[in-house]
Amino acid sequence: MTPERLNRLTESFERPTEALNAPSDVFARLCGRKAREVLDKDSPVDLAAKIRQEASKLGAGIITRDSAQYPESLREIYAPPGAFFIEGEILATDRLAVAIVGMRRPTDYGRRVARQLAADLARKGITIVSGMAYGIDAEAHKATLDAGGRTIAVLGCGLTQNYPAEHKELRREIAAQGAVISEFHLRAHPRKENFPRRNRLISGLSLATVVIEAAQRSGALLTARLALEQGREVMAVPGPVHTQKSTGCHHLLKQGAHLVENADDIVDALPEYVRSMLDNPAQIRVKGLGPEKSEVPKETPNPNLTEDENALLLLLGNGDNTIEGLTQQRGMPAQEVSSALLRLELEGLVRQTTSGVYERVL
Repeated sequence: MTPERLNRLTESFERPTEALNAPSDVFARLCGRKAREVLDKDSPVDLAAKIRQEASKLGAGIITRDSAQYPESLREIYAPPGAFFIEGEILATDRLAVAIVGMRRPTDYGRRVARQLAADLARKGITIVSGMAYGIDAEAHKATLDAGGRTIAVLGCGLTQNYPAEHKELRREIAAQGAVISEFHLRAHPRKENFPRRNRLISGLSLATVVIEAAQRSGALLTARLALEQGREVMAVPGPVHTQKSTGCHHLLKQGAHLVENADDIVDALPEYVRSMLDNPAQIRVKGLGPEKSEVPKETPNPNLTEDENALLLLLGNGDNTIEGLTQQRGMPAQEVSSALLRLELEGLVRQTTSGVYERVL
C-alpha cells in the first residue's frame, strides 16, 4: 500500500493488530481492495516471515517504525514509511544530515561545486544524503566517501535491483561507510513513479536540502518543495544566467531559499544546536572526523552541559526513560528533550537501547 494509505490505517486504529482484525470492508476502504486480498490469502505473520527470510539472504536489515534505530527525523514527516530495508547502518550522528541533490547531467561547474560542498560538510561531521543517481547525487556521495565522512543513499527501487548498474561499486562503498536504504519491497523495479516518493525520504532525513543545478521542472525541485513542507531548510547554489541548467535554482532563490556559495553558508543556516555541536569537534563521534570525547565524571554536574542536559542525565535511571517519559518528568517540550538527548548521545554520555529507552553510559 502507499504511505498515505498506511498513514490512514495507523491513525484509525490504536494498534496494528486491531487494524488487521478489522472488517474487510473497513480495511479495504482505508487501504484498498488489493491490500485486503493479499491479507486474506496469507497471514500477516507468514508474510512477515517471508520478508525477513528474503532480507536475511541478501544480508539486508529491516528497520520498522517502532524500532529504536528508526530515524526521529522520519517520524516527523507526513506519512512516514512503516519500515525500510537497509544495507549498512544508521548512527546517531546521522541526525546531523544535509541532502545534496541536482541534475543527472550537470555541467563541470555543478560537479565541482557538489564535490566541494559534500567534502567540506563531511569534514565538519555532517552526513550527506542523496539518491545515488547519476550526476550531482553521485558526485556528492563520492566526495563524502573520499573525505572519510558518512553518506546515506535512498533508492527508488528494491535492494535486489542494481540501479543504476554503473553504481554497483559506489553502492557497496556507501553501505560500508554509511547506509543504503529503500522503503520499496526488495524486488521492486525502478519505476518512474517511485522516485518522487523516495524524494520525501531524502529531504525527511535531512536538516536541509541543497539544490545544485536544476531545471524548472525536476526531481531536485520536488525534493526542495518536500523539504519546505517538512519544515526543513531549503538552499540553492546559483549558476550562470545564460544556462537553463540553473533556472530551477534561481527560482528557489527568488522564493527565499538560502544562497549557497560554500559549506559555511549551509552551516550558518542550520539550527543553533547543530552549529554548537559542529563548533565543538569533541561532540561529534564520527570515525576520522574529530577527536573522541573523554569520559566525564557523572557524580557532579558537567560544566560543558546546559542545565536541562544535566537534569536529564540525573533523571536517567529513575522511571520511564523514553522521550515521552523524560518529557513528563522534566516538563520540557518533546522536541527539546529529543535535541538534548541527541547532544548527550553524541557526547558519549547516554545511549539508546533497542527498546527505545535511554540510559547513561558508565
